[in-house]
Amino acid sequence: MKHCQIFGSGSDIAIGLATRLKDDGWHVRMVPGRAAVSIEAKWDLLLLMHGTLEPIGKFFDTYAPAWRECVHINALHPLATLRVAWPYRNPGATVMFLGGPNMLRPSPTYTAYRAGKAILESLVVTLGEEYPDTRFRILRPGPVLTKIHQQTLKAGNVAANYERVERIVSGEEKTVTHDEVYEKLKSLL
Repeated sequence: MKHCQIFGSGSDIAIGLATRLKDDGWHVRMVPGRAAVSIEAKWDLLLLMHGTLEPIGKFFDTYAPAWRECVHINALHPLATLRVAWPYRNPGATVMFLGGPNMLRPSPTYTAYRAGKAILESLVVTLGEEYPDTRFRILRPGPVLTKIHQQTLKAGNVAANYERVERIVSGEEKTVTHDEVYEKLKSLL
């Protein structure tokens, strides 16, 4: 039986993946994103699903400590979790981070979120070179209907993509299903 550790278990995407992994015969252990990191067993798949969009706003309009905390949650906390979990990996294990916005286009008013996810994007390549016995991946699900969109709705017109998120939440814009996210995960394994 393969073992998966999921950190950031409050994420709707993490919950959807856990359900599907269990259905496929995986042993899954879920840990809240901000909980103390503890590893109970060896793992074959480490899913680091940490994420927050807040603070939302232009770079100089956001509160600096909140901006730093967002970068911490999106990048530094998953990397710290990886450090603790690393000794417990099985040979040929996969580490998968949750990706963020399309890095080829700007993400106005989401500078902290983007900065955190950009750190992960760049480190995946480097970590793969440094540790070729382990696969490092970024899961880029695309727009999935999850509760994280409530952060944008709460920000209102401060969010550059507020109207688009309204369309996503109302069902006017097609989103990626949890089954499609799972298929993306499996393709990365």
